[in-house]
Amino acid sequence: MMYFQDPSLDHFQRRLKEETNKSNLETIFKIQNIPQQKRMRTFIDKIKPEYFYHAFTDVIKQAKACKILNKFEFNGKLLCPLDGTQYFNTNCDGVSCKHCLIKNHRNGTRTYSHAVVVPMIVHPSLKQVLPLIAEEIRNEDGTKKQDCEINATKRLIPKLRERYPDLELVIMGDGLYAKQTLIDLITENRYDYMLVVSPDYNIGFLEEVERRRDVDRIQVKEFCKAGKHYSYEWSSGIGFRKTGETTDANYIGLTITDLNTEKITYKNTWATNLEVSENNIVDLIAAARSRWKVENEGFNTLKNHDYELEHNYGHGEENLAFNFFQLTLLSHLYHQAHELNDKLYLEVKEKKETKKNFWDSIRSAIRNILFDSWEGLFCYLLNPPRMKYDLRSQLLIPDTT
Repeated sequence: MMYFQDPSLDHFQRRLKEETNKSNLETIFKIQNIPQQKRMRTFIDKIKPEYFYHAFTDVIKQAKACKILNKFEFNGKLLCPLDGTQYFNTNCDGVSCKHCLIKNHRNGTRTYSHAVVVPMIVHPSLKQVLPLIAEEIRNEDGTKKQDCEINATKRLIPKLRERYPDLELVIMGDGLYAKQTLIDLITENRYDYMLVVSPDYNIGFLEEVERRRDVDRIQVKEFCKAGKHYSYEWSSGIGFRKTGETTDANYIGLTITDLNTEKITYKNTWATNLEVSENNIVDLIAAARSRWKVENEGFNTLKNHDYELEHNYGHGEENLAFNFFQLTLLSHLYHQAHELNDKLYLEVKEKKETKKNFWDSIRSAIRNILFDSWEGLFCYLLNPPRMKYDLRSQLLIPDTT
């Protein structure tokens, strides 16, 4: 259902199977029987979320084997921003479970929600992203304190190392993630990091940057391009916090000013353990700025471009909502892999011109025609035979006119 971006897939496949005694679910996906929706939801609700991790790791393993991951390499490593998002929200008391995050409002009402933290492999020059496993932000029985994005991230990072032991990741995140305890966890798991620093969480780090700037200890690289002035800054070995045990991190920053208006159009700062020099500062900051892809190319696509991430397919009592999220995320991963390395997929996509026409064509074909394989479906879409309907035989026959 998620793969073909069609919530009604179950219905038309049932009709097709009644007519042909077979369906594309059986030939393409090797599914022998289609369960009743209630039974399917009950079953999926009981599946532990970790069961789906193998599907994600399998796709990434294949991507590595056929050198798709090589396209994402940045200085021999893979950029991996983390971010949280909400995928379920309701104010109905009857549509909630013991794992829901709860927000009490001043007017006495409550909001129930589900949220996750998702790591995705990105690259500054690629529009595709490769989601890895997701960690749900969820409350557990008997706990009084609500779960949060940071705690979910602390559970996620060791799982990343366990599930993808061969991937050398650079963990990236917004200002929420730039904490000493989280940096310790990242480095303990043998990962590098590039994290946004902000006055809300990292005042000590930024104060040291200002002190160094006052005594000309901040290195700067400047140039003008397309009506804008770019000022790159960096400095090494800055204590991450004022007191206690602290990590020495490197500071990098970028300020972009419009030359016509003299207004600052972009400004951001990061802490990283990657080596910084005049030769790589521009590339490093381009990598740091690619963090936004997890939101734009990832979550925005999942929520607003046919994946219907926030659609309630079923809430359940245990894991149903999160497992449906994982299936949607897995579909997105498959499609991203297709875009990177599937010639048939890309040829059909180019022929159909728009993503909507692409998926409409696929759904229309599998509703009406039985294919023996995935390749058969896409070869048909590339070169559909000329057919006409014969009234006498009530069959489709080749159109030779």
